[in-house]
Amino acid sequence: MTPLGKLTFAVIGLRLFGGAGFLWGMFLGHILIDRSLVKTYIKTRLNQLDDTIRLMLPFRFYRYYNYLIDHVLGKLWGVVLGSITFGWAGIAILGIAGHLLFDCQRCKNCKDLRYAFEDFWNKNLGKISGGLIGFSCHSKILLFTGVILGFFFDSFRLEGGLRTKLKLGPVLNFWYKVNPLKLALRSQEARDVSFVQSMAGLAAKISKADGSVSENEIRTFKKLFNTDKNPQIARIFNEAKQTVSDYQSYAKQLKILSRDNLDMKESIIENLFKIAVVDGEILSDEQDMLEDIANIIELPQGNYTIIKDRFIAKPCNDSLQDYYQVLGVFYNAGDKEIKRRWKELINQYHPDLAQAKGASPEEIENYTLKMAEINNAYEQIMKSRKAG
Repeated sequence: MTPLGKLTFAVIGLRLFGGAGFLWGMFLGHILIDRSLVKTYIKTRLNQLDDTIRLMLPFRFYRYYNYLIDHVLGKLWGVVLGSITFGWAGIAILGIAGHLLFDCQRCKNCKDLRYAFEDFWNKNLGKISGGLIGFSCHSKILLFTGVILGFFFDSFRLEGGLRTKLKLGPVLNFWYKVNPLKLALRSQEARDVSFVQSMAGLAAKISKADGSVSENEIRTFKKLFNTDKNPQIARIFNEAKQTVSDYQSYAKQLKILSRDNLDMKESIIENLFKIAVVDGEILSDEQDMLEDIANIIELPQGNYTIIKDRFIAKPCNDSLQDYYQVLGVFYNAGDKEIKRRWKELINQYHPDLAQAKGASPEEIENYTLKMAEINNAYEQIMKSRKAG
């Protein structure tokens, strides 16, 4: 999770329109890029380009390419954008920012910073947009009014109130039952609380789908949601596990919370599969419920199939099974695991490596054939998954 769209648009906006352009650029980058399928599309295309480069790249350049991908791309983004917008000062400042935000993938502090920044925007989008309108109009009254209205919009949105489509009755009930001061204290945590509560309800429904809730399913649920520190979540689970009916209401709530966040939707389904599979087998009723939940939260069918295949092994034809055996992975392995194994085999069997070690012409030829077999297996597996 990286603020690529926000930062890029913000820097361009700052250069063209000053402070207001910086704020509007960050807002538009969040809406148009970071919270949309554009970011997923860019990521998919970059992964395909990475696969193509690795298939064609000589081994002697391989380690340099790996270093470039892991340690340089963020700084390169900063240097290019900084040079275009603010010259040497932009190169220095954005180069450092690109390193911290994009290249330090293993640094816990940098990762926490990225998540905190994204979480702030997701929770306060209404207040930010309202304040921006007032700021752009150079009106303190509009600025104050926009922030206040945005505050109630965010609170209402994160509590799931938008699904009522602003009907008068529910709005009045909401106003009478909730103290505004209490609402202010809850608004920052409302999204997270609502998400965990909905997941607890769905977890209970999935556990009940096979007829009874087992100790393994309860143990897995407690591990995923840490119920010892949150007794309210345990209460929701215990109430929901009495019957499998009305699971759609929890799923619809998660649809509102996840919106166009594909990673969140995949995480929802994956965690539900983890609970369903702990008893050793996912029954047809559980599969039907999981697929229905995926449809409600609008997870693409292809993404659902990939997650499902990790937990439910399905038979494949002999030729495709051979390709998995070439790479040494199971049929239900994830795409990332397959790609990681493919890169390991490239490092092991690349003909340039054999030549550097002084191998004979026959050995180099064997390495070449093995390398072609590995690349072909990887390509065929990826093609079969896209087709599916």
